Order: sequence, then C-alpha cells, then structure tokens
Amino acid sequence: MIPVGGSNGVGATGYVLAMMELAQQLDGMNRRIDHVIFASSSGGTQAGIVVGAKVTGFKGKVHGVSIDWVESDAATYERELADIADEAAKYVGFNAQFAACDFTVVYDYLGDGYGIVGDLEREAIRLLASREGIVVDPVYTGRAMGALLDLIRKKAFRSDETVLFWHTGGAPALFAYAKDLTPDISYRSAGSRAAPSE
Repeated sequence: MIPVGGSNGVGATGYVLAMMELAQQLDGMNRRIDHVIFASSSGGTQAGIVVGAKVTGFKGKVHGVSIDWVESDAATYERELADIADEAAKYVGFNAQFAACDFTVVYDYLGDGYGIVGDLEREAIRLLASREGIVVDPVYTGRAMGALLDLIRKKAFRSDETVLFWHTGGAPALFAYAKDLTPDISYRSAGSRAAPSE
C-alpha cells in the first residue's frame, strides 16, 4: 500500500524514473542542469529524485524546499528521506545506501505554517500565471516557487548556472483558497475575465 504522499519506496520510484527520463532529455539536448528545486513534504519526491540523481550520475545539486518540516526536526526528516531512498533504490536494482547527509532541505520558507498563504506564495502564483500561463498552488508548488524567487534575489545561484524548477502538481488546491487569493485578482470590467494583477 502507498501511504499519503506516496512516501515509501514504491511511491518514490516514480521520481527515480522521472529523474532518469530528465537525464535522457538533457543528454539528447546536450544541456546541463546545475540545480533542481521542488517542494518537499512527506519525502517521496525528494527521496526519489535523489536516488535518480545517483543512478544517472547527475552532477548538479538537488534542493527540496520544506513545506511543513521545521529545521529543529531536520535530523528526523532527513533520516526518513534516507530510509525511503534506500527502499526505492532496491526497487530499481540500484545497490546503494543513503544517509541524511545526502539530502539538502531548505527550511527557511515555512512562513506562518503549513497551508497558510504568505506574500511569497502570492507573488509566485501571480507571476507564473501572468507571465508564463503556469498554475502553481498555494501550499506546495507556490511555496517552492516563492522560495526560488527569493533565492534568486539573494543571489544564491551564479549567473552562469541553470536552475530547474520541478512542478509537482497540486493546482486543484487553488479552489480551496479562492477567498484568500481573490484580493490578488483584478477585474478589467464587469463580466470580463479575471487577470492576475501585477
């Protein structure tokens, strides 16, 4: 049985395979990625991507943005990530063991707590919708993208580095946050379509 979040070896295997597919795509395009960043919560996504990175010999850095784990619980969470990764590695026939030190988790963007929409989430939702037509949710991908925007402003990445943001889904959560997000939407005229405000 796969638990909530898909956070066991079976569930994490999906992201092992996804990372392998990404490596094939990069090889085919003769491109490199220096950083991969995504939302990390129950652990399956990050464990799978890290295993996939090891399997493929990925040379970049993998960053999971914590959605709900606080830094004081980092040791517990990172041990859980290692356990899930060990299990996933067995499923794909990869002979390796993982430790907490194999995982980079960013704990700086919890805001006021899990599921509470803050300024960074609002900015990420508006920016991606208005500039790229990409929908991110306020709980997971919006928080991770907000973190990425802030890290870019803080010059956490060199100008010659390539960063991949991994969109892990969650868009239906927007419906649950309609009232919270409505003030962020401007209406051009009565009966017209809503457009994200700048």
